[in-house]
Amino acid sequence: MASNRKRVALIGKIGSGKTTLMQRLSQEELKYAKTQMVSYTDHFIDTPGEFIELPFFSRQAINVTMDAGLVILVNSCIDPQNSVSPNFVHTYNIPSIGVISKIDLADGNIKRSRNLLIYAGIHPKHIYEVSAYTGEGIDELEKVIHHYMDQYRK
Repeated sequence: MASNRKRVALIGKIGSGKTTLMQRLSQEELKYAKTQMVSYTDHFIDTPGEFIELPFFSRQAINVTMDAGLVILVNSCIDPQNSVSPNFVHTYNIPSIGVISKIDLADGNIKRSRNLLIYAGIHPKHIYEVSAYTGEGIDELEKVIHHYMDQYRK
């Protein structure tokens, strides 16, 4: 069976910005596309938001991402609802970080997103604020990803 250890798994609700973030980190053109099924690239595993939003699929979220090198839980700061179980990331035996996305939008609530990521089990020091569109926070996030992933990508 092939290993996903060289890949970063992106999980989060529908519309949280997982695919756009992946496109930005991969230096691809930013274009919206609803993720219908698990997508594997050289460096990422992009999961449908339904894996987080619908309890029926939570096991699939865990199964397809459990052997990744890093899990990134993405939370959009414009999303007022939580769909992630308490301490969800502790299900994994791999490092997990949180990303607050869409910080460029005026109606965002970064504090709420931070609290939701902490509720999901992300350590407050491992939460990063980014905008895939403006690039704000992307450089810092890339450094963190390299910190975790370089050992697997040699």
